[in-house]
Amino acid sequence: MKSLPLTATLRLQFHREFTFDHAIPLIPYFRKLGISHLYASPLLASTPGSMHGYDTIDCHRIDPDRGGIDGLKRLVARLRQEGMGLLLDIVPNHMGVGPDNGWWMDVLRLGQRSAYAQHFDIDWTPPDPSLHHKVLLPFLGDPLVDIIHAGGLTLGYTQGGGTLDLLYGDHRFPLSPESATEIMGEAGLPAARKADASFQKSDDGKVLLGRLNGLVDHHTKKGRARLRTLLDAQHYRLAWWRAAGDLINWRRFFDVTSLVALRMDRREVFEDAHKLVFELYREGLIDGLRVDHVDGLARPAEYCSRLRAKLDGLRRERPEGLQDQAPFFIEKILQHNEILPLEWPVTGTTGYDFLEQVDLLLHHPAGEAPLTALWSGLGMADFEDVEHLARIEKLDTSFVADFDTLVSLLQKQFEQERDITPHALGTVLRALLIVFPVYRSYFADGGDSGADFRAIDRARLAAQHLLPSYQHALLDQLCQFLADARIDTTERQDILERFEHLTAPLTAKAGEDTAFYRYARLLSRNDVGCNPDRFAASPLAFHMTNRERQANHPLALLTTATHDHKRGEDGRTRLMVLSEPEAKWPDIAASWLEQTQDLLEKTSHGLSPVPADAYFILQTLISSWPLAEEEQESYPERVSAYLTKALREAGERTSWSHPEEAYEEACLTFAKLCITGDFRAQITRLLAHIGPSAALNSLSQTVLRMTSPGVPDLYQGRECWDFSLVDPDNRRPVDYLRHQAMNQKGVSFAASATDWKTGRVKQALIETVLDLRLRNPNLFETGRYLSLAPTGPLSDHIIAFERESPEGACLVIAPRLTMALSPAPSLSTRHEGWAKTHIPARGAWKSLLHEGVTHQGGDLPLAYLDGRVPLDVLVRQD
Repeated sequence: MKSLPLTATLRLQFHREFTFDHAIPLIPYFRKLGISHLYASPLLASTPGSMHGYDTIDCHRIDPDRGGIDGLKRLVARLRQEGMGLLLDIVPNHMGVGPDNGWWMDVLRLGQRSAYAQHFDIDWTPPDPSLHHKVLLPFLGDPLVDIIHAGGLTLGYTQGGGTLDLLYGDHRFPLSPESATEIMGEAGLPAARKADASFQKSDDGKVLLGRLNGLVDHHTKKGRARLRTLLDAQHYRLAWWRAAGDLINWRRFFDVTSLVALRMDRREVFEDAHKLVFELYREGLIDGLRVDHVDGLARPAEYCSRLRAKLDGLRRERPEGLQDQAPFFIEKILQHNEILPLEWPVTGTTGYDFLEQVDLLLHHPAGEAPLTALWSGLGMADFEDVEHLARIEKLDTSFVADFDTLVSLLQKQFEQERDITPHALGTVLRALLIVFPVYRSYFADGGDSGADFRAIDRARLAAQHLLPSYQHALLDQLCQFLADARIDTTERQDILERFEHLTAPLTAKAGEDTAFYRYARLLSRNDVGCNPDRFAASPLAFHMTNRERQANHPLALLTTATHDHKRGEDGRTRLMVLSEPEAKWPDIAASWLEQTQDLLEKTSHGLSPVPADAYFILQTLISSWPLAEEEQESYPERVSAYLTKALREAGERTSWSHPEEAYEEACLTFAKLCITGDFRAQITRLLAHIGPSAALNSLSQTVLRMTSPGVPDLYQGRECWDFSLVDPDNRRPVDYLRHQAMNQKGVSFAASATDWKTGRVKQALIETVLDLRLRNPNLFETGRYLSLAPTGPLSDHIIAFERESPEGACLVIAPRLTMALSPAPSLSTRHEGWAKTHIPARGAWKSLLHEGVTHQGGDLPLAYLDGRVPLDVLVRQD
């Protein structure tokens, strides 16, 4: 048994409608694409019906909806027949809460006596004394008193488990053993477990439950009082969902109350949560890992070191031929100028940083000023201001309890200085959080790198502008406390963990989940891993980043589409064209906003949608407009679902907690009329105009991902065009029958360009380049990266580099700023500048994409691209 070297991954989203057995027949097709490893979404048992798997409820079994352990074995057996491997996405940061999570239910039933009480990140002594030794459960649709009076809480029985529960809608909350025994006694019944047989009998069970619920009858004052007494005796406190941000005393994934954080820094939790994962690795059923949301962990460096040591220790127990070191990738978003800590023993990130790198390369810097001017007339011109405002809002809503707890703990550290009040500390801490420049520091993880100190100092300097001068000294004091490793106390460690557990979700929720939906200068810059403040970058910057990755993490994943992206990779490349002066987008946009005035409706916000939202909607339509006629029918419904989510995430004129239906309906109607009404012709005319340039951007983005240092990751179905929107739209079923049919016909890259809208041109490019990677893995894993500087009139429109090793070399030529090249509908370009543009790549070369093209000797003239698709991958001829 021997697997292919890791050369390219393909991400699949498994769920009840796409199981292991659905994937097995596709494996030969994936192999023909050039994929070496499938990369599976989370497979551990998750909340029943979950379509994503990030809400694990049992770490010790494979999810039955996805095919269970037997299905996984069938999948892996078929992969091994093709010499392929499997990477698994794991979720160490959190689990799903609810009745299907045995660990969670045990904690609710037994409180701190539970064997799993320390598995979850619960604060058992929060500032609110009423929550001491209790878990807040903010799952009620109305205030508790209203629920009680309405009879919304009743008693139920879990058959086989022998537990009495409080029932509320679909929720089930177990009673403590003491409470169950007490109320069973009041009802004249034996202990719950002894009454199990009676409860299982339909008629007897109804009688018993009737007697129990009679004791807590909401119609009587006595019944309501008994229910309150019963509630007070539990190890949890039920609360209205709107109180979650103010009172929550357990860490969530961001502000998602259905996901509870794990204490992965505790070794026993690490071993328990990874038990099955390690068994799968030992048995050769998985070959590597993708670690979700590493910045949610208290000590990421410690976790990664522990995980690497465990995997390395298991290598020799794996089947013969599968004992190479396991790759594992971490999901981490790197901010501008932030690097992945080199001391972390990881293979690399999951590739959001490459998405940002290539995205910046393909935007025209000349578009920044006019587009900023356009947007400043519609919304806040500076993304940083938008994001800071969103952070303030999130601190005032989603993270109130986290913030208050942190202030309370800090106050105890400064209590000897009586002039430092909780209010003063809160004001300074708040300013620091608003401007913190990265997702988090790593002081709690023993971090003492320059990056951590620079981050805290950058935040300190920025926070000074938000504070009066008399508070600067306290700000300095706070920053020194956070950064001073000489203060080695349990209390400081707790504060650091809470601080770093607040900056990360605050940055994510305020940024990608809020500000990205408010700031719409050009939406192709608003995606996961991107900083919308930045507009474009030079080829020099692109090369520099590639060289850094080659030196530090040569097998890091490279992605441009994921299950989390805001809009499809080819939708973004359409919007990239709008950055080019030749597109004249600012003028077109202003005209469109004027022309669509008749489509607006009057709401409490005036004519709606407001101009900023109308501009957002128009860009959304440009990026997501389907090429295939058969997709047109479902398109208005898809857009409506997306816009409802986008408007509520933005949280300006409507929100998840306070939906403004009239405004939402005005926006949805506006979009639908743009799609189906007279204005449709304006959109389709623009798309026809920019379509070939956008397609060249897409092909350039694709070939750069396939050939840059790192391992290209292909998200399911994105070997063809991707104009999807944010989840769940980007997780729709893939038409693999169509993709396979195109693959079987085998039309070449050059020939398929004339009919590029089918998507075959992109598929052919991927097949060709990934085949080269499979045949020459060392060329891309360890080969040198040589940036090349084109010369001549079209030098700004080309990026080029070589990959070189003792086994061979390849030369990559990709277009950028493509509208100036005036591509034809066949994607070919005619430009007199090609004849005078050269690449300093000496030697003998043969094109893989353009049949019959070879070169001998000195600099490579690009005249041969005149009349062809201006993109190529050439291999050296010895």
